[in-house]
Amino acid sequence: MRVITKFALFASALVAAMPEQAQRKSLADAINLDLSLPQLYIDMMGERAGQGFAGIKMLNGARANVIPDAKAISQHLARKWATTGDNPILADVSQRVESFWHSNMPEMDLGWTNLFQLIDLRGSNQDSFDITDTNAGIVWTQTKPGGVTKPRREISESTTPVPYLTYNAGLGLLDDWLRFQKFWRVEQAVAEFRATAWDKQAELHYGLFTALSSGVNQAFATNDTTTFNNAASGILRAVRTKGYAAGQSARFWILCAPEHLGRILLMLEATQGSGIVANQAGMQPLAYSVAGVIASTHVPAASTGYYLVLPGRKIQRGVWTDLAIEGQRDIYTRAQDWVGTQQFNAIIGDSDQVKRVLFA
Repeated sequence: MRVITKFALFASALVAAMPEQAQRKSLADAINLDLSLPQLYIDMMGERAGQGFAGIKMLNGARANVIPDAKAISQHLARKWATTGDNPILADVSQRVESFWHSNMPEMDLGWTNLFQLIDLRGSNQDSFDITDTNAGIVWTQTKPGGVTKPRREISESTTPVPYLTYNAGLGLLDDWLRFQKFWRVEQAVAEFRATAWDKQAELHYGLFTALSSGVNQAFATNDTTTFNNAASGILRAVRTKGYAAGQSARFWILCAPEHLGRILLMLEATQGSGIVANQAGMQPLAYSVAGVIASTHVPAASTGYYLVLPGRKIQRGVWTDLAIEGQRDIYTRAQDWVGTQQFNAIIGDSDQVKRVLFA
């Protein structure tokens, strides 16, 4: 993982001439810009942010992501960050952001963003969001001309609050790294800080699936495609009356360990009219659509199957605070200590949207 900030500039005469407080602010701004890049990409790309990158195989002709160009990035940055005239560290930032995204984003594990509906609470005064445990019980009835529709008003649905969780980590930058122009150490530290923060998010979001009980298991039946069809139809039947608009054409996602990716991709080739189906007696073609396959090392290698997921709906995640740092001088170690904070949480509000599909 690289950084986009030219930390070597902090050893230049231009920055050295700044007051100490201004130097610290410039360094904090530069680090925060680097730390913000993955979230910036997600904000710009929306639902497509986690498609076509590390460990994700898009299916059914779906397009992989296209990195925004420097012009689009510049327009977005202008609404969030200081202009280049305010801070020399941000010079040529748009071109470097584009370069960073081309080389770094494809390697990040963002597959989990495809599975969760985002509740954006950044800037909100709400410390939690609620997810309704059941549907509103809306019933459609036939009425005669002039008939009266009786709206349902006595709704006493139970809800589950999902409060924010705060995650922190510390990073210290020694004075001597900048004084003796060891800027590569600063770059390595910042890159690791950012990478581990996003890896923690991936770990926690995937962990909600791997922690599900055996109650979501789909037993193996005859072969992989038959088992898949049973699991998909089981999900659709379980959510049929929940107002999810999940019909026969609903698009599923598969989450698996990397060790099982080859087997799953082979299974997904068993479509109607394919040679695999024609040459294997009793094999069913796939009857349901899969948007993509997410292979993540956060799913244990010893897993005995994969996860079939109907995404969104009541599988939700909330974001309260993007990854950012606060700094404090430590005179005893001659270092600038930074503490990074991010606030988020997620929930699988309806386990009927998930099946753990077992292998033989």
